[in-house]
Amino acid sequence: MKIDIIFGILLTLIRNKKVTAKYLANKYDISLRTVYRYLSVLDSNNIPITSKPGKNGGIYLNNCVMLNNLFFTAAEKVALLNMTHTIQSNSLRTSIQTKLLSM
Repeated sequence: MKIDIIFGILLTLIRNKKVTAKYLANKYDISLRTVYRYLSVLDSNNIPITSKPGKNGGIYLNNCVMLNNLFFTAAEKVALLNMTHTIQSNSLRTSIQTKLLSM
């Protein structure tokens, strides 16, 4: 079992409203069976995952899930933002700053 893929699936579910198992399998280069196994791991760890079968179905997190400030404290965000000024690439610097400010 690869924890990095499981965590990646969780982040994908947080970022997207709904995804398919096929999308996750392709994104992480794993089988559909492994996708469902990893979703089961998340579910058994109290991550509220819901799935709907059918044409408009998919896998998604319940609306009650909010993981704001998952990684950084406010002080850490400020420090990271200050460090971005040393990045030479304007597009990379802007992208990182935008992501930090949206957290």
